[in-house]
Amino acid sequence: MKIVSAVVLCYAVNTASAFGLNSRRSNVDTSSTSRRQFVGQIVAVGSLIPAQNVNGIMTDETSSYATPSLDSSYTQQSPEGSMSSANSFTAAESRAPSDEITYTITKSELQNMKGGFGLELGEVAFRTNFRVVVKSVTANSLAAKIGIQPGWIVVSIDGADGERTDASGVATYFSRAVKSVLNQPDGSDEAKMTLTFRDPSVFRSELQNLSADGEVSTKVAPAGDTTQRYADGTLRPGATETEQQDQVITVSQLIPPKMCNRRATTDDLIEISYIGQVLETGAIFDGSAVKIDGQDIPGRGNDVSVYLVLGKQPFGQFPPGWDVGLEGMCVGERRRLIIPPVLAYGSVGVPRRRIPPNATLQYDITLVSLNGLATPQ
Repeated sequence: MKIVSAVVLCYAVNTASAFGLNSRRSNVDTSSTSRRQFVGQIVAVGSLIPAQNVNGIMTDETSSYATPSLDSSYTQQSPEGSMSSANSFTAAESRAPSDEITYTITKSELQNMKGGFGLELGEVAFRTNFRVVVKSVTANSLAAKIGIQPGWIVVSIDGADGERTDASGVATYFSRAVKSVLNQPDGSDEAKMTLTFRDPSVFRSELQNLSADGEVSTKVAPAGDTTQRYADGTLRPGATETEQQDQVITVSQLIPPKMCNRRATTDDLIEISYIGQVLETGAIFDGSAVKIDGQDIPGRGNDVSVYLVLGKQPFGQFPPGWDVGLEGMCVGERRRLIIPPVLAYGSVGVPRRRIPPNATLQYDITLVSLNGLATPQ
């Protein structure tokens, strides 16, 4: 991964030639940077790969361990009828990210701006993927006046996808959109353009303030071609042409905590109970207290919970989506995580667990204890 360029948007209305692209490239040696570290720059990230083969029916047995009189977190099952089914996938796909911000800019605003639009763009690249980010905003520019902030990710420019191009591509889209708006009749519906950004801090903040029946989401990867290619576009050895849908992770609160003054964060030791399903089919594929055809899973020792250090698990041990969706959780709280393939088991899946390639996974997770304390904090 490397920071590869910066592009300044300084479009001046009086002449097209004044649209400056001041690019500078700085190669950063990040050969040791892992895919996990890259995803972590977009959102906090973290895949349990069970070893045994599954040929039978898997059931959730958490309730059989519950002691209602103790009001234990182990008793907190998902609300009645809330388990996923195959027909729930369409609804999940339509969820829009809750951290996107769209601005509409009119022809008159473009005509009256002074000193250019005022955005400096940078990009983060990993293999074939880019993220174009706002590096800086010029004081008193139009960008500053409408409220664009450094660190935001460019999502789209008047409908053109800003997540499948680099900073120069975004600048080109912007230039075309501005020229198109300026050529439209005053007051017409076409005499305006839209810019959409993603504010990473919004999703993190929303996770810290989830309410009952609340739901937050963010897009961690855009739809499009995911084929591994060389810079000239040719396929890398062994690669085949592949593509993906928008990769959106969604987090909702199923059961609120009784109190919460201390929330889970990176480096915390957390104990969770959970059940996992394939969203497209509703099939249970894993859980902290599951049986196969009524039989215990060998090697689990009848445990009904698992421990992990949030944000610090080796890549491949737990789904990266757990590190995203469990941030800010409280003891006794139960959340539902809808995890896209890119933060789950990807294009390969786990055939022995009946997880197909490119599967979206649903996890219902209860935080049982935080740093060894199972009482509400």
